[in-house]
Amino acid sequence: MQLHRMLQLLGAVVLVATMALVGRMATTEWQAVSSASESLRLLEPLRAGLVAMEMVSRERGPTNAALGDAMPMTQERSDALQQARLRTDRALVALRDAVAGAAGSPGMPVGLPTRVEAARVALAQARTVVDQTLTLPGARRSAERIRSAVYAMVSVVPLLAPINTALAGGAQHAYPTLGDEVQGALLAADLREYAGLLGSHFTAAIVKREPFSVAERRAIDETRGRIAQLRFLIELRVRGDAMPSSVIHAWEMVDARYFGAAQALLQSVLREGDADGRYGLTAADFAARYVPDMNPVLELRDALLLQARESAMREHDRAVRVLLWALLGAAVLLAALGSALFVLQRRVLRPLVRATGALHALAGEERSAQAPPQSVARQDEVTAVLGAVRLLQQQTHRRHELERERDQLIEQLREQSATDYLTGLRNRRSFIAAAHDRLLQAQRYGFDVAMVLLDIDWFKQLNDSHGHAAGDRALQAVAQVLRTELRETDLAARFGGEEFVVMLTHCNPQAALQFALRLREAISEIEVMGAEGHYIRVTASLGVSDSRTVGLALEALLAAADTAMYSAKNAGRDQVVQSHLASAE
Repeated sequence: MQLHRMLQLLGAVVLVATMALVGRMATTEWQAVSSASESLRLLEPLRAGLVAMEMVSRERGPTNAALGDAMPMTQERSDALQQARLRTDRALVALRDAVAGAAGSPGMPVGLPTRVEAARVALAQARTVVDQTLTLPGARRSAERIRSAVYAMVSVVPLLAPINTALAGGAQHAYPTLGDEVQGALLAADLREYAGLLGSHFTAAIVKREPFSVAERRAIDETRGRIAQLRFLIELRVRGDAMPSSVIHAWEMVDARYFGAAQALLQSVLREGDADGRYGLTAADFAARYVPDMNPVLELRDALLLQARESAMREHDRAVRVLLWALLGAAVLLAALGSALFVLQRRVLRPLVRATGALHALAGEERSAQAPPQSVARQDEVTAVLGAVRLLQQQTHRRHELERERDQLIEQLREQSATDYLTGLRNRRSFIAAAHDRLLQAQRYGFDVAMVLLDIDWFKQLNDSHGHAAGDRALQAVAQVLRTELRETDLAARFGGEEFVVMLTHCNPQAALQFALRLREAISEIEVMGAEGHYIRVTASLGVSDSRTVGLALEALLAAADTAMYSAKNAGRDQVVQSHLASAE
């Protein structure tokens, strides 16, 4: 093929490739613009859903206060209740309209307007229960009747939660980068709801001035546990480097007011409710002091939603700018490519064709001239460069293969250095390093830790009488029992010889003792084959220590567990002894 034909073909290929690349880039950025726009469109219904859930939750405040009043209800209390109901109704209507507008968006489930209507019907029914209770004189309002009215209102919010989850999922589906902000806003809304629910648990007891019932105390503890979980999950999201100072400040206000002042109030009421029920305040007084300290939670929710909106706006603006620059760059590139082809055609190829014609004419006149061989013509600089590149690629590929093999070997050696070769458990060094990390986490988050140290009984006699193979089988069988009994968050290791160690996280002393007893029983069921074909029963002595007793120092936990283990051995073996507690078989 002639050189000028090759250049024309190359120009056409470059032109098509450039157009394809620019088209791909433009398509990607257009999708980014559309996704950001869609996420912005869905953030508004999500905000409407969170506000609706907030209004339903807020309505419980004046409702609970009214339930605590004797008949007739004061005009001020009646006006507050009616205003709260009007706010809730407006919020639900706004949510219904917003959900209808979001219908058909990618990732959005059908039937959301029906769910909103179901929540409105449930709210109307709950209000009927409340109004029926309010018509009764104060003396006839039993604690059970008040609880029924309170929890009728409580039951409305769970009907709104799936709507908000679906709206959040749609926003994240459109723009996945909003995950932390959107999920953080949902968690903040849940925290506000559970905080309100916790206050509702107190209403009946405060109104009737009675101690908490068993059911109320259990509900309070469960709700406080959920609030603690939400606090942990929210803090994980808002403490990241990507969060702005406004979000961090909002979280600090939540930490100071709700988890500070409000919790102090709750503790005071809890003490009275667990004692004689003399609270020293009415349901309205409790709501007036407790509810304002929940407001920073809503400010945190709004700050996260605002951050999500700003992130989506930034992505939208960025994608628009990149799209415009891509189109402009494509135009400039096409112009430059056309200019280069024109210059090459005019200043290189055309003179070359003329020179070739002149050489042919000269060759026609000069009959003795010989044309160069074809093989010489094919050996040009481009071929040499391509050959060098191929060689470089082969060498680079080989180097990458060697690096990958080296990394695999390093990883294998690292794993072997941390694992006991016989049992497959961690070795002593690996366990100590991991245990220090877990204890630092326990200090930070305030959970309990327990240590179980066990030693196989009569292991030396087992080795001497039945051979080291039987001893190895005993060690492997005990290791398998440990793997079966442990949770994913626990640590287990062969500590040396016939000793094994287990660290239990999120485990109180009683649970640690029960675990050790189950472990001792499971080990006592092990039978290994000896040298002469006889089966030998394996038992172990176990010592248990816990952080409540000896603290969170690793050496203290190990020392206490070791002392308890030797107490078990001295008491006859095949036993469990808990540090500073009585032994248990």
